[in-house]
Amino acid sequence: MADISAKLTPAVRTSVTLIVNFAKRETKTLYKRSILGWLWSLIRPLSTVLIYSLVFGVIYRAAPPEILNCKTEPCKAESFALYLFSGLVIWNLFTAVVTGSMQWLKGVNELRKKVYFPTETAILGGAVSVFLQSLLEILVLAAIMIILGNISWTFVYLLWALVLAAMFGLGIGFVVSIFNARYRDIEYLMGILLNIAFFLVPIVFVPDMVPEEAYGLPVKALMNLNPITTIVGISHDAVYFLNTPSIYDMITSSAWAGAAFAVGLMYFRRRSMQISEEP
Repeated sequence: MADISAKLTPAVRTSVTLIVNFAKRETKTLYKRSILGWLWSLIRPLSTVLIYSLVFGVIYRAAPPEILNCKTEPCKAESFALYLFSGLVIWNLFTAVVTGSMQWLKGVNELRKKVYFPTETAILGGAVSVFLQSLLEILVLAAIMIILGNISWTFVYLLWALVLAAMFGLGIGFVVSIFNARYRDIEYLMGILLNIAFFLVPIVFVPDMVPEEAYGLPVKALMNLNPITTIVGISHDAVYFLNTPSIYDMITSSAWAGAAFAVGLMYFRRRSMQISEEP
């Protein structure tokens, strides 16, 4: 590690140090004065899974997708909760990064007016903190998979899906945080848009339920164009179906996430100095 650090330029070393410090700050203040502390990182997603499982799995009796390689009859792994959780962990990370980016930039509002530092490090540090919380969630997910006897080496692809979701979320977060610095309405608008978008991604429903066309629109094709849909599909393959995600999905989702991150970061760096005088 010392050799690697020595090869980094001073600017890169400074940025890495800032990211680590911002991540530590966000982690420490996240559940400050909370009795349960980090347990809330598990309680919140689990409560969401229980509620959606009750509404869609019990009341509306939504059937989980059939697992073709299941060796038991009936298949214990065909659980709507498992299908839901494997998609929800991706969505939670994505939305936490998008909405958090606006808060993390606001959190250094006074600091960036007094001293120069790469402002994007505050957002990247916050994203690292959120990513660590997601790792706790996937430990719970792994435990559920073991209980159901539905575990495989394909689980490693879930980690890659988390990275892609974080990168895509950061790309959007960089942009909306700049707009939110000037127009506070953006924060509320994004909350509404993300609530709507949740039901446009196959998390609480199976993709086969979506018709090819509706109201003259190719709704299924539009749903499949959504990068988050592809990333959630990778998670479903890795966790629920225990299949290796398709190369096409891996390449396209990686390209989308990488492009979104690069464009978002470039836009943020160009505009971050201009918002330093914003109140």
